[in-house]
Amino acid sequence: MKELISKYWLNRILLTIVVVIAIILVYAEIFMWSMALIEGREVTFSQSMQVVVESLTTSGYGGFAPWSSNFMNYFVLLMNLTGVLLVFIAFPVFFLPMLRNAVEKSAPRSVSKKDHVIICGYSTHAEVLVKELNSREQEYVIIEADEDLALDLISSGYEMMVGDVESAEDLEAAGVEHAKAVVTQSEIDVTISIIFTIRNKYTSIKVIAIAEDENMEVYYRLAGADMIISPRQLVGKSLAIKVPAVSINDSVEIDNTIELVEIDIEEGSELCNKTVEEANLLDEYHVNIIGAWINGEFISPVSIDLVLDSKTRILVAGDKDELEKLTKIAEARARHFKRNKVLIFGYGQSGRAAVSLLNETTIDVKIVDIEEKEGVDIVGDVRVAETLEEAGIEETSAIIITVQEDTTAIFSTLMARSMNPDARIIVRANKIENVKKLYHAGADYVQSLATVSGRMLASCIFEDETSLAAEKQIDLVQLPAGNLVGQTLIQSDVRSETGCTILAVVRGDERITSLDPQKFEFKEGDEVIVAGTDASIHQFEKKYLN
Repeated sequence: MKELISKYWLNRILLTIVVVIAIILVYAEIFMWSMALIEGREVTFSQSMQVVVESLTTSGYGGFAPWSSNFMNYFVLLMNLTGVLLVFIAFPVFFLPMLRNAVEKSAPRSVSKKDHVIICGYSTHAEVLVKELNSREQEYVIIEADEDLALDLISSGYEMMVGDVESAEDLEAAGVEHAKAVVTQSEIDVTISIIFTIRNKYTSIKVIAIAEDENMEVYYRLAGADMIISPRQLVGKSLAIKVPAVSINDSVEIDNTIELVEIDIEEGSELCNKTVEEANLLDEYHVNIIGAWINGEFISPVSIDLVLDSKTRILVAGDKDELEKLTKIAEARARHFKRNKVLIFGYGQSGRAAVSLLNETTIDVKIVDIEEKEGVDIVGDVRVAETLEEAGIEETSAIIITVQEDTTAIFSTLMARSMNPDARIIVRANKIENVKKLYHAGADYVQSLATVSGRMLASCIFEDETSLAAEKQIDLVQLPAGNLVGQTLIQSDVRSETGCTILAVVRGDERITSLDPQKFEFKEGDEVIVAGTDASIHQFEKKYLN
């Protein structure tokens, strides 16, 4: 509910009106008494009121002027001055603020919702989560202490309310009793305080916490959180997997034979600079392209006219053996960089996670950080050429950048690219809006921390679906065949209708992955395994399950 005039301003308005009326009445009585006693002229109370109002507004005095006595002249002068004071003092002090407040919108301090998600405080994590919730038509509200920020976000279409996330009263005003889940993303002491406040009265509400440090997860759990996510650690491991020559399997298994995997198109490979139609992956390798990343933007479904250049990374599903063949032809025929040396810029949570994974391989890892810490090999500014030279950047095959500030990441990417054109540069972006800037700076792969955390949160909230790795931006869902029954894949044309790809059909105890588009027909009782974005999955549900 948006309040236009607060109780405070209403009281001020009433007080102003009472004071003005009192002045008029008192002055009218004095004028009527003075005219009879001093001027010798009888006037009625209504005539006295007229003179007072004329004096206060300085609009004239009719037939009562001039006055012969000094008292009456001074009294009329006093009324004139009172009118001036009302105009120049009372109006700006009382009325202008009241009018300004009347036209300005106020952020609500309570909401009336049920089965909604409560987000404690606005952040980049919340921004991505809201997009996920909107794609599922899930109600939510963000509790924000800063009213100016709340108003700005309301004007941008966000569901906001002003309040203290640690206050039991404000959580109740947000409808915590009827909420689907509560998401906390503050400092650990604030988050634990929120959990205590909720658990003090509500034991069944799902509480999801974001932990910046995975070593602190135990305390969130002890406080009463149902789910804890550590996006920085996940991002760090995700970045390490993108290093060339790292053989750690990053695929998602759908069946004993079929998998989902990301493949980078390298310059000089057989696939590079071909369109999707020319590559003909479905016929040649029995592989479905689910989506593609182009300069940090994920696209699904993919147009057959899309050119697979060296800045493209595709998400494909198919037989394990066929995927291995496809991965090889996506690689460059000749690689000009060394494969066994990796630099890591920034040794925070993500940097440590990347190092722990790379230490399981034979890759030589060197760590650069602005501060001297245990495990850091070189202390220095990664934006400076001398620091990079000392780190041996010219002999490096890959660089992982996980610094605190995105501006530092952009500058260090520019410098690293200029000093080693062949190295694979892999960067963590803290803010979504900086992803494209990092690609322009020369990064080969950029992972948004906010995107990963937002999708991790969404997968915790929606237990009816199985999200793949959060960084893949695709959901894998098993749903009833619904209105598909009696149709073939060609007849239903699911991909063009919804943007989803059917990867397998579950029929009783059997999982069918070889689906002939022309011959395979959906039957009553079938369930389908569908891959797609949140929006496309929702479109599939609306079209075939309603």
